[in-house]
Amino acid sequence: MYVRLIASCGLVAGCFNLPQWEGEVVVHPLERTTIAQCGTGALTADGKQRITRPPYLQGTTTSGTAIVWGTKDPGARVEIREPGGDVKVKAEAKPVGPNLVAATFSTLEPTHLYCYQLFDGPVALTELAPFTTAAAPGLTDPIRFVVVGDSGNASPAQRAIGKRMSEVAFDFVLFLGDIAYVDGTAKQLENNFFTIYRDLLRYVPGYPAIGNHERHTRKGEPFFDAFVLPKPERYYSFDWGDVHFAAIDTTQRDREQLGWLAADLASTKQRWKIVFGHHPMYTSGRRSASAADTRKAFAKIITDNKVDLVLAGHEHQYERFRVANVNYIVSGGGGARLMPFWGNKGALKQAAVHHFLSFEVTADKLDMKVIDIDGRVIDRVSLAKDKLQGPGSPIAPEKQIKPDERIHDGPDDDTKKPRLPEQKPPVKDQKPIGPTAQR
Repeated sequence: MYVRLIASCGLVAGCFNLPQWEGEVVVHPLERTTIAQCGTGALTADGKQRITRPPYLQGTTTSGTAIVWGTKDPGARVEIREPGGDVKVKAEAKPVGPNLVAATFSTLEPTHLYCYQLFDGPVALTELAPFTTAAAPGLTDPIRFVVVGDSGNASPAQRAIGKRMSEVAFDFVLFLGDIAYVDGTAKQLENNFFTIYRDLLRYVPGYPAIGNHERHTRKGEPFFDAFVLPKPERYYSFDWGDVHFAAIDTTQRDREQLGWLAADLASTKQRWKIVFGHHPMYTSGRRSASAADTRKAFAKIITDNKVDLVLAGHEHQYERFRVANVNYIVSGGGGARLMPFWGNKGALKQAAVHHFLSFEVTADKLDMKVIDIDGRVIDRVSLAKDKLQGPGSPIAPEKQIKPDERIHDGPDDDTKKPRLPEQKPPVKDQKPIGPTAQR
């Protein structure tokens, strides 16, 4: 039983947030068959004494992964074996951050289930746990992943969305920034991210984009300490199946990053291209002015390189645009307090609800579902690769690229906006985003 509090701010000056969501949800988690083949990965009695942060997967590729955990005693290792088989490979832990170590592997097989276990000498610190290497391209089965933005406040809504995510199948998670309110400290990362997603990240890797709140503390140093990401870390890319993913740092849109992004997108041979970051490039939220700066930095590069999908958060709501054949999704409903819309600036869909995104992608088709806190599918998008798409948002594409060397670690609130007009119900669907889009 839960209580959902969604109401308009009305005409109250300075009121930009909707009431907090409070309550609980009852879910039926999808059982991972891989757990039956390996184990739960639970800490042993010795592990509970020696491990300060349970293990989590990072940087998984077709041939390897990093297994990271917190400890004050770095003398430990990870053993990987086939399900029900003998040990295949071992790796000693090496320090990667304050009281953090990682065991890194690079000689594994693609699209393959393995079992891993932590040891300190002969002492087991965990039970066996499953993980699967990244899918090779060209497979018939779809890759599956989920996306969540603006989640890190340890609220009832964040916990509820985390539970909802357990109801669908996925191989990895994209986090769209602001995972550790309010300042991105090490303690906030621990309490608002690792503690809440502990039982998820031991089985699947998480790929975060840095948000403005993570930049508050020492320019994001605790964030970069906590994650083992592909170089150069502040922004990076990886492949999974037929999809190329590029994580961008929208808090600092510097010339070096823009050059990297253009080269990265131009060089990939993957069928699909997805870019994800924190600040949106198009939004009907009250911070649309700051979105223009993000758009001027990245959008032309994205259009020129025929990116299929751009995912962002920052605005605590759901919104969908399509500009110059690129699909832009704003998904900031992972747990932080919701925000109302400031009208409609060309959006094809709007919803001020807590939610996450669920994807299935093959070489020829991409399907996205938007699932709200009640477990309802509130929007669906289906894209067929190399097929002509329908009309999009009435917005002209960007014609310039404008770098910005500053660090944007503030909320970008526009304090000069007039009073918020009384909110109308969320805008209904206006135009389909693709030839097979469902409503």
